[in-house]
Amino acid sequence: MNVRKLRALPFLVLLLPLDLAVTVLLLLASVFGRSRHPRTDGKSSAGVSGGRATILVLNWDGKHLLADGLPSVLEAVRASGGNHRVLVVDNGSTDGSVAFVRERFPDVQILELDRNYGFVAGNNKGMAAVETEIVVLLNNDMIVERGFLQPLLDGFRDPSVFAVTSQIFFEDRSRRREETGKTRAKYESGFFTFWHDDISDDDEQRSAIPVFWAGGGSCAIDRNKYLEIGGLDDLYHPFYVEDADLSYRAWKRGWKCVLAPASRVIHKHRATSSRKFSHRFVDNTIRRNLFLFVWKNVTDLPMILEHVVHLPSIHGRAMIHDSAAFEVKAYLRAVLRLPAALQKRLRSACHCRVSDREILFRSRP
Repeated sequence: MNVRKLRALPFLVLLLPLDLAVTVLLLLASVFGRSRHPRTDGKSSAGVSGGRATILVLNWDGKHLLADGLPSVLEAVRASGGNHRVLVVDNGSTDGSVAFVRERFPDVQILELDRNYGFVAGNNKGMAAVETEIVVLLNNDMIVERGFLQPLLDGFRDPSVFAVTSQIFFEDRSRRREETGKTRAKYESGFFTFWHDDISDDDEQRSAIPVFWAGGGSCAIDRNKYLEIGGLDDLYHPFYVEDADLSYRAWKRGWKCVLAPASRVIHKHRATSSRKFSHRFVDNTIRRNLFLFVWKNVTDLPMILEHVVHLPSIHGRAMIHDSAAFEVKAYLRAVLRLPAALQKRLRSACHCRVSDREILFRSRP
């Protein structure tokens, strides 16, 4: 361990100028942001009816996944009994996905995009194309249980709810549940840690549990609130952390994200991304996006100061846990997007009604 610490030292020195630049820019953004007083827009306060919904399935070269998942979605729609719509948003697939859906599932509507716009833009384009008040975002690698839909819709009886997310299982029930849907976060030593808590027996009896974020591949969203916020943010392109960012922005406006334990889905984890991207690239992108999440969203000045003071130790822990090259690459990739993150931070400052610390408290009672 001591050898790894010594090996990390030159890289920590190398990153110091960038750390100083990040510190200055974050503090300047915090000063300018504090001058923008929160305003009340008065929109989307009435909530939604909880009636008709659109189930939006984003797809990219996932014909084999649609073959497994769409029958379960259509069965859930029939079981719910509502006049719900199923829409596949196809991100320029080249594997025959569109023709397959048209032939095998004629009741499913298709939004055929001309190329792969990624998770963020693909979902945003789909959301703009629908008209229902509630939209269920579903990854193509999800298989839903027959009764998964109604508990999601019931969550919107509370007009302050922004999103209702499902309980998640893996196909292999003997595998440790890295995902459950009961999302949590803590801010410690200047950085966020995200995780999924276990679902207790008491949780199973509850209709709604506050969560830090609603999973972007298995949640129902109030479409009006989604559009008011501006949708998913392409700052995190191509994937990961964008759903946490969306939920955090909703919490900042005084809305809620909750888990409905009675809504259950089975996730073929990373079934799409793992076929197109290496695990190393996926993990490095997640690391990059965790920095961007802090820089864009945290407005509590003591929390910002804690972050910049601890930047060397944040790097050091990552270098010891993984490698110096991994951390340097992720940080450099994040710094390249820092100007965009700060611009978005300043634009959203006037909409912040709930503090960062209060969000952590409300989302983890």
